[in-house]
Amino acid sequence: MRLAPRDLLRFAALVLVLGFAADAPAAPQRPMLFPPLPSGVRESRDERDVAPYLGAWKAASLARVRAAAQPATANQQAWDARWYDLNLTFTPGTSNVSGTVRMTATVTGGPVSVADLDLYANMVVDAATSGGAPATWSRSGNVLTLNLDRAYSNGETFDITVTYHGSPTAAGYFGFQVVYGRQLVWSLSEAYGARTWWPCKDAPEDKADSVAIHFTVPAGLTTASNGTLVSTVDNGPTVTSHWSERYPIVTYLVSIASYPYTVTTDWYRPSPADSMRIDFHNYPESVAGVAAVQAKVKDMIAAFAARMGEYPFLAEKYGHAQFQFGGGMEHQTCTSLGAFSEFIVAHELMHQWWGDLVTCRDFHHIWLNEGFATYGEALWAEANGGYAAYKADIDLNRYLGAGTVWVPDASDEARVFNSNLSYNKGSWVLHMLRHVLGDGTFFDALLAYRAAWGYKSATTEDFRDVCEAVSGRDLDAFFQQWVYGEYYPIYRATWTSAPAGGGHDLTLTLEQTQSWQLFTKPVDITVTTASGVTTFVVHDSLASQVFLLHVADAPTGVEVDRDGWILKTLDQVVQDP
Repeated sequence: MRLAPRDLLRFAALVLVLGFAADAPAAPQRPMLFPPLPSGVRESRDERDVAPYLGAWKAASLARVRAAAQPATANQQAWDARWYDLNLTFTPGTSNVSGTVRMTATVTGGPVSVADLDLYANMVVDAATSGGAPATWSRSGNVLTLNLDRAYSNGETFDITVTYHGSPTAAGYFGFQVVYGRQLVWSLSEAYGARTWWPCKDAPEDKADSVAIHFTVPAGLTTASNGTLVSTVDNGPTVTSHWSERYPIVTYLVSIASYPYTVTTDWYRPSPADSMRIDFHNYPESVAGVAAVQAKVKDMIAAFAARMGEYPFLAEKYGHAQFQFGGGMEHQTCTSLGAFSEFIVAHELMHQWWGDLVTCRDFHHIWLNEGFATYGEALWAEANGGYAAYKADIDLNRYLGAGTVWVPDASDEARVFNSNLSYNKGSWVLHMLRHVLGDGTFFDALLAYRAAWGYKSATTEDFRDVCEAVSGRDLDAFFQQWVYGEYYPIYRATWTSAPAGGGHDLTLTLEQTQSWQLFTKPVDITVTTASGVTTFVVHDSLASQVFLLHVADAPTGVEVDRDGWILKTLDQVVQDP
């Protein structure tokens, strides 16, 4: 596969934006009655305002596995998972999963003579091996400790298997359900749910290099999973599908969705000589209703590729599968969807870049997943309607309340998936950073972030450091104030003017009147005179700061951040007598 050069990507992005009038009217309100929240309540909001809906459903998912959540053990920190092979059978009649999971891992903090795996306590272990020989094990809560066949030193790789059975429905979102009179099997493992149905090192900082997937389900069901479908074998009463995910993947993104789906196919074509398959798995009753949105997916991929670099799993596929969960889940190469509005589909698709390609190293930094995906909704609006549509979308995400974008307590599901902070304010961090850096540098920084951390897991500091390297600017204050700090600036501006130098000097006093923290920020000051409009950029960092600006004619008006690049409120802008 050929990735387009950076200059071509930038040109494509420019075409997407400049193809629409810059002064297009603001997008009208688009009210929609959303599907029910986990509480059963239905809300009517702008159809582009999807974060409260998606965040509520993901919080509900995390709540169900919160008891199983725990940090990586000291033993787990001493080795890196390299490869998993899941060979599992799903039995809907008993809500049971059984089979064998094989794992290879490389030791980094040896010697290591045992391996701790995350596996929910109600799963029964039947057998285990290490190095091909039978192995013994012990259990402590949701941790399975397997005794290795010998001690392994740094750089060595151990090879283990666990054979087990049990019901994964006791915790987490794992579904054996009947939908429209037909059997459905589905999973959703974010944040700590993989351990509820298969043994693994269930930590987002450790991506396996690849995963082999063999899922056996009752005959008549079609299974969708990660990567490429290698084979389907009819066993009579059951059918086994073999999937191969050859890109690095975190455990919570491994998934199953199995149902008598209606499968439709489309193609994304990054060039006349290249194509990637798109597979849609829908309930037969849903096909007609979702067709219009699904027809836009290839254009969404193209729009995002123009800004973020090529679709990151181009050698495999993009797909999505319908399931019985209210929101969506960005399973790698095969999103699971319970709702199909345009901006939900765009949000989940953007996660293939930010969340799947680059994953937050832990859930303190979840905004690197959810804030980026929410920002992707605005980029999709911009691709279709220019800056006015982009701004209308981003304005729906304004949040002026308390709390940091960084999550202090990663075990608190309401805080991790807080739609105001992890989603909406996170998207505003990117919106503001775009203006601070300028369009070209901002999107160059995203490409550099992808290049440095693609197929890995990252933190806020990793993203900050890439942005600093690309821009040559010190961005510590920006990230400290907007990601780790709270609230927003409140500006008050007063100004006077006097003839000077053949024009007029405008003396501007810019104050930050908030009581919490001061913000270090470039601020656009737009001055209107009889001869036109001039925008200056002042670098504000104090409670009160005076700036001297020169214009050709007597000023008739002054505006602070007229185009809305700062998450702020205005106290007042007045001319001193």
